[in-house]
Amino acid sequence: MITNRITAPDLQLIDRLDINNFKQLKLSNGVDVYYVSSSEDDLIKIELRFHAGRWYEPQPVISRAVCNLMRKGTSTKTAKQIADITELYGAHLDIESGVDYTSMVIFCLVKHLDKIIPIAEEILVDASFPEDEIELFVKKQKQKLRINAQNTDFHANRKFNAVLFGQQHPYGYSVEESTFDALTRNSLIDFHRKHYSPGAATIFVAGKVADDIMQLVETHFGKYPKQGKIIAATDKSIHTSAAYKHFINKEDSVQSSVRIGTLTISKTHPDFPEFNILNTAFGAYFGSRLMTNIREDKGYTYGIHSSVIHFVHGSYFSIETEVGNEVCAAAIAEVYKEMDLIKTVPIDDEELTIIKNYMMGGLLRATDGPYNRINVIKNMVMSGLTTAYFDSLANAIKTVSSARLLELANKYFDYETMQEIVCGKRD
Repeated sequence: MITNRITAPDLQLIDRLDINNFKQLKLSNGVDVYYVSSSEDDLIKIELRFHAGRWYEPQPVISRAVCNLMRKGTSTKTAKQIADITELYGAHLDIESGVDYTSMVIFCLVKHLDKIIPIAEEILVDASFPEDEIELFVKKQKQKLRINAQNTDFHANRKFNAVLFGQQHPYGYSVEESTFDALTRNSLIDFHRKHYSPGAATIFVAGKVADDIMQLVETHFGKYPKQGKIIAATDKSIHTSAAYKHFINKEDSVQSSVRIGTLTISKTHPDFPEFNILNTAFGAYFGSRLMTNIREDKGYTYGIHSSVIHFVHGSYFSIETEVGNEVCAAAIAEVYKEMDLIKTVPIDDEELTIIKNYMMGGLLRATDGPYNRINVIKNMVMSGLTTAYFDSLANAIKTVSSARLLELANKYFDYETMQEIVCGKRD
């Protein structure tokens, strides 16, 4: 049989995604565990998710501080001892901060899990937050702020979040040096104790999952009382700026950072699967309208993209790029030109086929292998979705028409009501 390497094969779109091959159980305390098992390697990944992100802060930046400082000591171990043990066994033990959720991630060889998981438990229930570590953290964070303040993208991102959600909102507030001065050891300990009991976690496991692995999870995380829903601590009302155009002058900059966007629909909205396809065509992959025009044709930037970002309590559409000061106005004009074009001229069949190929490939890659699949399951569970949601994504890619995308573009791409932030030097 001779392989034809000239003619591309016909597009074969699948009807549904294979993400149902995961299992669920409850620990003896009622904590939910979701897992995907594979016998292909001897690795294990355990992630404990907590309601402990910005959304739950009683004061700004405390979530980030607790995530950073939890590993800096317990009543029986110093930060160095914790680091030495994880390094000795070639393990990864990290705490990741987020807007809504935070995570403790354990990644190691199966044979070493019994050495690492007790350390993780100890950090969750007995972190000591030494004063000297807090002082060092505050010093480093202030220094990081001063360094970041030299960059235009830092100021553009801060302003963009603030004008979308409001300066006091968990998703919108900006961190200043003085923000860190308000942290105290007692406030860190209090936040940690309220939010990081293993009984407050949702647990996700992937890798070589066997009975002994689940017994270790039960032994170390199943004995703490399950906690109920955690209530956010402060006012969460959104205050979007009434002004639409914002300029931040930075005289020493050689380029401008541009952010354009607006609050938009959530992933549970019935329009979202098809709106996601529209966003991909507009600016979410290398062959998109924005990249083709503003990077490839005009040469105004090394990269430009659009995205739809989802938090639990809010979603937004954004366009981001960095351009030379002298072409900033022209680049923005081209963004709006492309937005007008996608609202008036239907996407042709060839372009739509390319987009469908790209997006379906992305969905398949996202569910390939246990570690990718558990990430999909994690996002599904924490968003309150079911596997039917991913079937709807695949079906939208398969069935969406140019006419429907045109309709959605006119519904959601009103740039006259979008926030526009530019940080740079006026040309």
